[in-house]
Amino acid sequence: MNNNSSHGVEERRIPIREKVRVTNERLDADFSRIGTEIHRFPRGLRSIGDRYIVPSFVALGPYHHGLPHLQEAEEVKHAAAHDFCAQSGHSVEEVHGKILSIVADARRCYVDVMHFGDAEFAAMMFLDGCFLLEYMHLGSSDTLEALFGGGVFSVLEERALLMNSMVLSTGPCMLRDIFLLENQLPWLVLETLMEFGNVGVFEFVSEETAFYDISDRGLFVDETYRPPQPHIVGLLRYYHIHSMIYELTSCPVASSAIELAEMGIHLIASNEKTGFADTSIQKRRIFGELSLKPLFLNDITACWFVNMEAFEACASTRYPNDGFVISSYLSLLAMLMDKEEDVHELRAKHLLKSFLSNREMVDFFKGLARHLHLGHRYFVLHSKIHDYKRERPVRIAIHRFVYNNFKAIVAFLSIASVLVGIFKTLMSLKQHQP
Repeated sequence: MNNNSSHGVEERRIPIREKVRVTNERLDADFSRIGTEIHRFPRGLRSIGDRYIVPSFVALGPYHHGLPHLQEAEEVKHAAAHDFCAQSGHSVEEVHGKILSIVADARRCYVDVMHFGDAEFAAMMFLDGCFLLEYMHLGSSDTLEALFGGGVFSVLEERALLMNSMVLSTGPCMLRDIFLLENQLPWLVLETLMEFGNVGVFEFVSEETAFYDISDRGLFVDETYRPPQPHIVGLLRYYHIHSMIYELTSCPVASSAIELAEMGIHLIASNEKTGFADTSIQKRRIFGELSLKPLFLNDITACWFVNMEAFEACASTRYPNDGFVISSYLSLLAMLMDKEEDVHELRAKHLLKSFLSNREMVDFFKGLARHLHLGHRYFVLHSKIHDYKRERPVRIAIHRFVYNNFKAIVAFLSIASVLVGIFKTLMSLKQHQP
């Protein structure tokens, strides 16, 4: 009986061992594609809200394909594909055939897309890719400047439908939709289509990045460099953080913008033409300086940052030199904004511009902070603030007293100067008396 029992246990061990092995191999294979995969929005961040996840005008790729409220754009995709092929001088069949030849590789960039057949998937990649490239071409600064300058109406007359449907009538929603993490096309698809037409994808993304940059010197983007990216959200993130220097971590301590001002740490805009990785704290002889990249926040850029952070959550693989640069920057801003007065301080220092109210800014960043990964650079800055507090307690106490009582001190000095003046006058009169 014992033999039969042990034999039964052995039979159960074999399938379990095989299942563990197969599952481990599958997970290893999935992880090896982390840099090229079109990720789903991380489950831990989804409570941020659908407006940062689900497109409002156009579906690109399979994740939101077929949603009822996105059907209007499907017809425009066909017009865009027709125009893209016509402008390239190649037939629709030729361009579509090229996409069909890479459909297996493109499919591997997504998860849970087995319900799409190869023909349906290739047609989707073809139409969506042509649509995206046409939008980038028609929405580029060169095209818009020529259009509004009146110099190319004859050239664009045949493309008036696309210009209206894809650029002029869509408003900011297209700039949100094309930078949603779940609304991406594999770089392989765009690269394949660009063999038929020279579309400045790198220039378009760099222009949009620079357009919303509010630093005095502007954002320097080397458009000649072509970094390998899985999709355009990855490219957008690269242009925002292309200069990164890592340091060691330590313990965190929270401080708002007003608290830092009380301590004598001045908030200043980064002086260099670098991205959101250029955040540092320096100790001067009397004061300290916390420099960070200025931010313009509206509905578009808020959506960009949420999705770049989501991409970091999906693709980062290293620590302590992790890839949570955007997350660290957003976490720092959330730390600085404890009250509406803190937002006013950041606006006064030209570090923050927005049409949102101070209260709305606090609510946005505090709501976002609950979902953010505290990245390496966040801990670096916290550590330096902690060191500043520990090393300069007397200076901080004096500066805090002066900062919080500045008006009273000025009033007192003014009254004192008046009294001194009166006293000197009386003494002078007394001396001149016979």
